[in-house]
Amino acid sequence: MAVVASDGAGSAKHAKAGSALTCSFFIEELKTHLAGRATVRELTRSHVESWISKLQDELTLRAEAEDGHSVRDFAATLLAAVVDEDSAVFFQIGDGAIVIPGDDDETYGWIFWPQQGQYANETNFVTDQNAQDKLEFAVIKHRVDEVAVFTDGVQSFALHYQSRQAHSPFFVSVFRWLRSAPCDRLGEFRNALISFLKSEQVNERTDDDKTLALATRVHITSSNPLDSNNASEDRLPRL
Repeated sequence: MAVVASDGAGSAKHAKAGSALTCSFFIEELKTHLAGRATVRELTRSHVESWISKLQDELTLRAEAEDGHSVRDFAATLLAAVVDEDSAVFFQIGDGAIVIPGDDDETYGWIFWPQQGQYANETNFVTDQNAQDKLEFAVIKHRVDEVAVFTDGVQSFALHYQSRQAHSPFFVSVFRWLRSAPCDRLGEFRNALISFLKSEQVNERTDDDKTLALATRVHITSSNPLDSNNASEDRLPRL
């Protein structure tokens, strides 16, 4: 399983294109890497650094083909999680975060804390000249059953800044919600989650674009939150 998320820089002319290209590019590189006999554990920092250079080259060519544009016009962050049966690899440039379960069912922890640039509202981007230096890379050599990958529009309520911890009640709620959703009704879960992310209680906390990708291999059928009242307060994740 591979998840890639990206958020275009607010000041970049082609932020949407930059984030879309970043996601599609890294998904294809990961597919190619894992298509043979390579395992997730064999994915190294050097692989990712070479892909960053390759992406920057492609964006340079695209920018040169459009007069007056530069690579900076496609600036975007990068977050990725790659998981197999007994290991996981995570890498990131910029803000947003990746969260996985902690030592018990009620605790979740982040892999990398959101990166901040020189000033409070700045971060790093995959298009930066020193992007390889800013790359954070981690390998976990044990089974990871759940992953959340999200951009900075979600971090304001998914992370607790004062304690520098993941907001575990939120992830406990949202993963319990996901585990109980029947496979043939995941579309309904997705729509319910979109409604939640667009809700007043969320928009009061952030005005940024919100990307949240969730993955679990734990399935519980005893309680299905989609059966009824899926918009009620007790069905929504706890902020």
